[in-house]
Amino acid sequence: MKIGARTFKTSIAVFFALLIPSLLGMYEVLSLAGISVVASMQPSVKRSFTTFKERLVANTIGGVVAVIMALGFGTSFIVVSVATAILISLLHQLKLNNVIGLSAMTLIIIMLSTDGDILSNAVYRVLATFTGVAVAFIVNRVILPPNYEEKLFHTTNQVTDDLTRFMRVNLRKNSQYSLMRTDLESIEQAIREMKRLLSFLKDGEWHPLGKKRGQSFKRTLVIYRQFIRTTESAYFLVLTLHKSEHVYNHFPEELRTLLRERLETLMSAHEQIILKWNGRVLPKEVNFIAYKSDLRKTFMHSFFNEASLESYLQNDYGQSNTVIHLMSSVLEYEEQLQHLNKLVSSFKTNHPDNQSEIRSLH
Repeated sequence: MKIGARTFKTSIAVFFALLIPSLLGMYEVLSLAGISVVASMQPSVKRSFTTFKERLVANTIGGVVAVIMALGFGTSFIVVSVATAILISLLHQLKLNNVIGLSAMTLIIIMLSTDGDILSNAVYRVLATFTGVAVAFIVNRVILPPNYEEKLFHTTNQVTDDLTRFMRVNLRKNSQYSLMRTDLESIEQAIREMKRLLSFLKDGEWHPLGKKRGQSFKRTLVIYRQFIRTTESAYFLVLTLHKSEHVYNHFPEELRTLLRERLETLMSAHEQIILKWNGRVLPKEVNFIAYKSDLRKTFMHSFFNEASLESYLQNDYGQSNTVIHLMSSVLEYEEQLQHLNKLVSSFKTNHPDNQSEIRSLH
C-alpha cells in the first residue's frame, strides 16, 4: 500500500475541516465539512481555486433554493425532489455541472434537517461546506506542492527509451506482432499521461492574485509541449513500422540499411536532446540531425523507386502507399526533432540560470 502526497494532504485537510467547526460548536455539520474536503481536493492549485469559486456559488444557490422551497411548500419528499430538480437545472444553466453533486447533497441535508429553524440550518451547512472547500484549497496550496515537471521529465525519458528500443526491434525484425501491439497501447497511454502532467504543470505555477509568470517558465511549457509532439511522431513511426512489417521485410538490403542508419541517427539525437535538456550535453551539440543534400537525395530517391515498383502498383496501390507513409513518418520525426533541438538549445543559451535548477530536478 502506497500513500501518496495527495492522499496525505487530503487526510490533513479532513482533520482541519472537522476541527474548525467543532471549535465553533457546530458539531451537527461536521460530516458535511469533511465530505466537502474530499470532494474538493484537486491535483493542482488552480483547479482547487476554481473548485472553491464554483462551490461557493453553487452551495449559496443550493441554500437559497432549500430555504425558499421549505418555507413556501414544506419539506415533504415530493418538495425535496422538486427542489433538487430546480437546483440542478439552475446549476446546469450556469455551467456548474461539475459541482452539482455536493450542492444537491447540501440542499437535501438542509431540507431534511429537523433541529432548529430552516434558515439557521441553511446558514450553518453552507458555511460548513465553505469551510471544507477553503481548507482543501489552502492545504493544497501550502503543503507538499506537487513537482509535475520532475514527473513529466521522467515520463518523457522513459517513453523515449521504450520507443527507441521498439524501433530498433522492428528494424531488425525481432518483434512479435501481438506483443508489440500491446506495448504500443501502453506507449499511447503513457503519452496521454504526459499531456495530463503538462496540464498540471501549467496549472501548478498559477497564482490566485494574477502574478505574472516568468519568461523562462513559459518557454519551459513550450519545450515540454514540443517534447510531447516529438514523442508522438516517434510513436507513429514505430506504429507505421509495425503495421508495414510485411512491406518493410521485402525492401532491398540497401534500402533497409539506409533506413536503419537514418533512424539510428535520429534516435541518438533524440536521446542526446534529452541529455541536453538535463544539462548533461552542451547547448551547441547535437548538430547531426539534418541531412546533407546528397544523403537526403539518396534517401528520397530510394523510397520513391521502391514505391513505384510494378509489383506494388498491381496491389491497388496499397503497398506503394505504405512505402510512402513510412517515408513520411521518418521525415515527420526528423522535423519534430529539429524543432525540439532548436528550442532546447535556445533555452539553454538564453536562460543559463535555469540549467542547474533543471539538473537538480531530474
